[in-house]
Amino acid sequence: MKKMHVEKFIIFLIALFFYSMPGLAEKVQGIVFLDINRNGIKDNNERGIPDVLVSNQKDVVKTDKNGLYEIEKLKNKVIYLVKPAEYGVDSYYLANDINDTDFALYPKEYKKTFDIIAVGDPQMRCKESLDAFQEDIVEEMLNYSPEFAIILGDIADNDLSIYPRTKEMLAQLPYPVYPVFGNHDTNYQALSCEDEADIFQEYWGPDYYSFDEGQVHFIVLNNILYEGWNKKANDKGGYFGGISESQYEWLKNDLEYVSDNKLIVLNMHIPMLQDYVYKEQITRIFDLLKSRQHLLALSGHLHGMENYFFNEGSWWSGASFQNITVGAACGSWWCGPKDERGIPVSTCMDGSPNGYFHIRFDGNKYSYHFIPANHRTDFQLRTVYIKEKNDLYVNVFSATSGASVIAELNGQKITLQNVMDEYDPFIEQTYNLRWNFDNWQGGKIKPKHLWKCHLPELQKGTYRVNIEVIDVDGKKYEGYKLINVFEK
Repeated sequence: MKKMHVEKFIIFLIALFFYSMPGLAEKVQGIVFLDINRNGIKDNNERGIPDVLVSNQKDVVKTDKNGLYEIEKLKNKVIYLVKPAEYGVDSYYLANDINDTDFALYPKEYKKTFDIIAVGDPQMRCKESLDAFQEDIVEEMLNYSPEFAIILGDIADNDLSIYPRTKEMLAQLPYPVYPVFGNHDTNYQALSCEDEADIFQEYWGPDYYSFDEGQVHFIVLNNILYEGWNKKANDKGGYFGGISESQYEWLKNDLEYVSDNKLIVLNMHIPMLQDYVYKEQITRIFDLLKSRQHLLALSGHLHGMENYFFNEGSWWSGASFQNITVGAACGSWWCGPKDERGIPVSTCMDGSPNGYFHIRFDGNKYSYHFIPANHRTDFQLRTVYIKEKNDLYVNVFSATSGASVIAELNGQKITLQNVMDEYDPFIEQTYNLRWNFDNWQGGKIKPKHLWKCHLPELQKGTYRVNIEVIDVDGKKYEGYKLINVFEK
């Protein structure tokens, strides 16, 4: 054999050896195509779509002029497509075994204005809680026509065997449902946060990803840093809020493709507050976003509502943006006395009803409305009168702490003061009734959306109190309370 041929043969053998080594990068190639007949298969008359983003949860690549892409397959990661705003998709991610590497898109109307439904913490672990979520929340969601719904984590309550029925249930909705990974969706047998979501991925797809709708870029984060199974204690490990290194790299890469005029909506389970997320984790996420002018954050986890703005200061140095912690579909873990349907009246720990949010997007602007389960849709506040102290409390469920709350009694207007160091008196009065299907009682939290005033002395009779609320973003709420004074 000639020397030159020998050298080429040796180079070929070396290349073959390294390519076959375990752990060496495996490339995935595929096409993103226009699925005219929506059969999920690329037919001869169906063209590839250029400039569509595909990600492996670390890298982000664009399809070429023929719709072709190539990307590395990474361990414990899912390859997904960043759904463009002007297309629909039946499946936005590839199965982990990757039998088929093509993505099928179909054309749909580009909508500048559209609605979504945001649901927090169904947190189900038994048939009874599945039944309750189905009737109290999902059946009611059938009455709306949003572009999609998103569940902001804790689909399960540690028992991940509820996933199959949950998927069947949600499949009855006539619109897509995007999942967010929560701490109770963790596979606690996992050794670290890098493989904590393996069961979740099997049923729901990537644990962090992004997609576009209208002029909005939706980013879904997995912000659960699980410490891994504790072998010494033979028990599940702890967790705290933050994102893994690989997810941080992905987030940087994803944001490079997002124009400045788009609204970025961060969807996560744990809100970005130091009580729940490592300070350095908040700082580095904020650093990636500080030049952005249009931001919104949605979260769950707290089993109560918090509506606040990240303003200049602390670790945030950009334009003010809002976080809405949407409460919980399960309220306080499906706790409470059962109604005539046999479903617990699952008030959240802060006194707000269980329910979900309806959010409307118009370009890069948004508005929102809380929809309580099994109540009037305009039931947005609860008023409690404490006769012994002649005090009036108003819990405005989705308001910020900066809202103005005015009570009108006998023509006199009284300004209520926001209080953050008291429990909602409604929760305190009914707490002993609150047990769930496991005969377990949830806790109480002091809401940041509670107001209080001392009423003037009232003579014997019945009085009507009118409540008017104006929040810092211009949202208005109203309510009423009848007070009886039968004796002095």
